[in-house]
Order: sequence, then C-alpha cells, then structure tokens
Amino acid sequence: MPAELGSDDLTYEILGRIRLNAGQLQVWEQTPNDAVSEVLARNTSSHNIAQRVSGVGSALLEQLSSGAPHYRQTVANTTAPSSRSQIQTQAAKALNELQSQPSASLELRIKTQSGATVTLRIVDQQDARTGATGISAEIQVDGTLSAAEQKAVQALAGGFERAVQSLVGDETQVGLAKLTQFDSTLITRLDLQAKVYGRDDYGVRYQKLGVSFRADTSTREIKIARPDGEVAMSIDLRQPAFWGSAAQKAKAVDKYLARMDQAATRGRADRDLVQMFKSTFASLTASYGAQESNSLATREGALSEDDASWLTGLADFKAQLTATPRISNPRKRQEVDRFQYTVDQTTRATGSAATARTVDQAQNARLSAAYHQSLFSSAAPKLDSTTASQNYYYKQVEDSTTTQVRLQYDKHALVAASLTQLVEQSLRAQKFEHNKLLEDNTVSSQKPSVTDLLPLLKQLKDREDRNEITAEEKRQLLATWNDRVFATSST
Repeated sequence: MPAELGSDDLTYEILGRIRLNAGQLQVWEQTPNDAVSEVLARNTSSHNIAQRVSGVGSALLEQLSSGAPHYRQTVANTTAPSSRSQIQTQAAKALNELQSQPSASLELRIKTQSGATVTLRIVDQQDARTGATGISAEIQVDGTLSAAEQKAVQALAGGFERAVQSLVGDETQVGLAKLTQFDSTLITRLDLQAKVYGRDDYGVRYQKLGVSFRADTSTREIKIARPDGEVAMSIDLRQPAFWGSAAQKAKAVDKYLARMDQAATRGRADRDLVQMFKSTFASLTASYGAQESNSLATREGALSEDDASWLTGLADFKAQLTATPRISNPRKRQEVDRFQYTVDQTTRATGSAATARTVDQAQNARLSAAYHQSLFSSAAPKLDSTTASQNYYYKQVEDSTTTQVRLQYDKHALVAASLTQLVEQSLRAQKFEHNKLLEDNTVSSQKPSVTDLLPLLKQLKDREDRNEITAEEKRQLLATWNDRVFATSST
C-alpha cells in the first residue's frame, strides 16, 4: 500500500464499501452480504472473462426468490490512489468506467405469459493496461410473476450459463440449445444481447463480438457480428406438422453441417468463422420446444411416416454466413477475397388436409466465394506491391443447389409425388506469373434430375400389404429415401 495510505501496523482496512489492500482498491456498489456478492467476490480476481462471469447468471436467477423487484451489485478492482483524499474519487471512477467501458456486456430479457418481464444484466471489465477488473450483476422484474412463472424463469439458469460461457470464450461456439428449451406455456419470449470488446495493437478499443438473439413461440432469430464476418439465421416454428422425428431431425442437421464443411473447403472460408456458423445452426435446431414433444401421430395435419421420409424433418429456416471482404493483393485491389454461403428451406401447404392439398418443400443453397491461392500449394500466397510476388491463382466460385419435393393428395390419398433437383457449379481460375495473366479458365456444370416418387411409395405399400417387408427393412428403406433429399455437392 502506498506510504500515504499506510502506517506501521495498517496493511488492510475497509472504508464503508471500499477496501484497500497491498496497493489495490476494491469498490462495492453495496455491502457484499448476499449470495450474488459471494459469487462476484470469488470470481473478481480472475483474469479470464469466462471465469469471472461463471455462475453469475444462475446466482441472479436465484435472487428472484427474495421477491425484490430490483437488485444490482457491482465490484471493481483497480490500483489504489497515491493519497487518502483521492480514494472516493478513484472509487467512483472505477464504478463508472466498468459500466461505460466494459470488456463484455450481456442482457437477457424474459417475458412471461402474464405480461411480466425479467431482465438480467451482466457487465464485465478487464483492462490489460491498468490491471483493473470488475463485474456488475443486475436483475429487474417488471410486473408480478406467478409461482409457476418464477419457477420457469429460474429453470433457464443452466441455459443462460451455457450461452454466456459460449459467447465470451476465446473461440465463439454458440451454445443456445438449452436456453431455447423454455416452457412456452409460461414464457412467451426471450431476448439476448451480448457484446464483447477488445483492444487492437494500438490500444484502440473495438467490438470483437455482437450478438442479438430472439426466441418466441413461433420464431427464432439470431445475428452475430465479428470483425471477420457475420452470421444471420432464423427459424420458423409455425408448421410442426412437417417436422420429423428426433432421429430424422438429427440426421438432417448432420447433413447440413457436412454440406457447410464442403462449402467452406470449396470457397476457402476461415475455419473458426465456419465453426461459429455451424454451432449456431446446431444450437437453434437442437430443440423446437413444447410442440416438438408431441408425437408425429398427434400433430394436426402431419404426414404419414412413408411420405414424411421425403421431407428433411426440420422446421423452415434461413441461414447466411458472410465473411468480411479482404484485399490481400495490394497491386490489384479489385481482386477481393470473399465468402458468402446461404442456405434455406421453405415448406408450403395449400388446400385442406381433410379433402385435397399439396405440400411443397424447397431447399436452396448458394455459395459465392473468391480467394487467392499459391501456384505451388493450396495455401494463400504472400503478396505485396512487387512484381516478384505476383505469382498466384485467383479463383472465383459460384455454386447453387435447389431441391424440391412435391406431394399431392386427393381425399387423403397420395396421387402425385416428385423430387426435383438442380446442382449448378462454376469455378473460374486465373493464373498469374510475375503479374502477367497466363491462364483464364472457367469450368461449369449443371446436373438436373426429376424423380417420380409415387411408384416407390406404392411399391412399399404393396410389400406391406403382402407382409413382404419387416419393420427394420422398412426403416432402412425410408432412411435411404431420406438421404436422396439432401443433394451431395459443394453447397
């Protein structure tokens, strides 16, 4: 402790909610005598953001049991001032900077069926320049929670904790699966906002990550922004009749994740950015909530097991990954390195299930990318303003895949069924040596196909009527049919 603050027998003292110890100043917004404060006290000395915020969300939700409509606690650690007269000023500054210049901020807003709103806020600070750290935890209840609603909100503790840890980690792995498993009979909407900040090589503060997530009974939407790219994704939960079993849905997710990897390889996308995209997709499709728990047979308007095998089993969605464009060749700024991958599914039902209806499910995927490649390996070349460095390929990829399934019914009977697919691929490769264009080749392909599904479905029914197929054989056959719905291409 600085000499101005110390004495021969004084090494530690508490001034109200201010603590001085060995040259360090610790400031509490209110007296630390509750469970949340215990968590903050345990975490605040850590220099790892994930450890500092660990358990804070769960502790805040436990605070609901106190019945108080509002609670906030803040602890900030900084260097002690050189004189006792500056303690209060330094303490106020530490609390203010934690709120105004945090290293991370997270807010979860929960709206219940009765109209009450519960808001949780966590603010974290770590300043590598000064060694200052701090945490602020706040919960506010607007309205009155019923006992059942309070229990449903508190049940989100594990999901909120997982979401927080996934977002503040060094490698963003979006973990929203548990948070989306809320009781929709008691909770109508969730909104999660997260921001994580850093400092560049020049000490300038910038936003490393921005996340906006919304979930209600009919939709889920998320937007993620990082300096290297953006993810946008939405899921439509309004047609549970066309969702598949848990096994079919899990298989579809795996198929899409594999296709994302294929697109990333073909378009030379950043692996960490792609992993964030994949983890987001997996999180949002992991569970659809209470409606998914209903068996296929009890979902109004659901298709038969045989017919449903020609659908993906997923709820409709749209997902897009866009990498931040880069100019890696200073001599040719028009040669931009870029990557954009978009995939979506749309299901439409027209007519009445009781009389005649048509079900159309369309999948679309598009890859648009460009990158520089060394003449001697698959790695990126080292390009500068010299002619000697200008030896490379510049490749541009334009791929698309469309898959459409149509099922037509008349008086509950399937009268027409088809699977239409179109895969288009294009790769343009320009070869440069010492800045001279030596080759400019474009390779394109187009693969259309149309399959009449009605004979296959009728054949299966005939085999069942004659007891010529076992349950296991049928399961394998339906799985094989379902595989054909997912096009095997780079998109």
